Amino acid sequence: MTAHRPSRTPRLAAILALPALLLLPLSAGCPKPKMVLELQGSIMYEKPTLREVSHTLTDRRAAGGRVVVEVTVLGDPGLAASFDVSPAIAARQPMVEAQAGRYVGSFSFPADIYGGPYTIIGRLQHERAGEVIRRDPEPVTITLYGP
Repeated sequence: MTAHRPSRTPRLAAILALPALLLLPLSAGCPKPKMVLELQGSIMYEKPTLREVSHTLTDRRAAGGRVVVEVTVLGDPGLAASFDVSPAIAARQPMVEAQAGRYVGSFSFPADIYGGPYTIIGRLQHERAGEVIRRDPEPVTITLYGP
């Protein structure tokens, strides 16, 4: 003869119903609270890509002008671009996007600046992803100009 086992289903049902029974006295007589569940997805942005920084130096002092550096930054399109001439010559000089992902800008050195080496640092800024910087591998050197 086979021994009779009591069914576990009633015990399991009682265990599952227990939390609901415990909450019933707390919510009895209370108006149902309005619950709002708000989920906000977070969008993650990749840092911009800055592939290259280069410059061209033009000395216009013989014609009564100044030394001008023209800077080009290549990277992701549609961003804010600027460049620095370091140390302490120019900071965050604005650049314009001449073509998709090609940014250009220029800076005229003050007449009393010469020497170097000066470093050109390109910057690309995405409003939410942040900023990336890259140094031009070629330094800028300005020689003294004689009459």
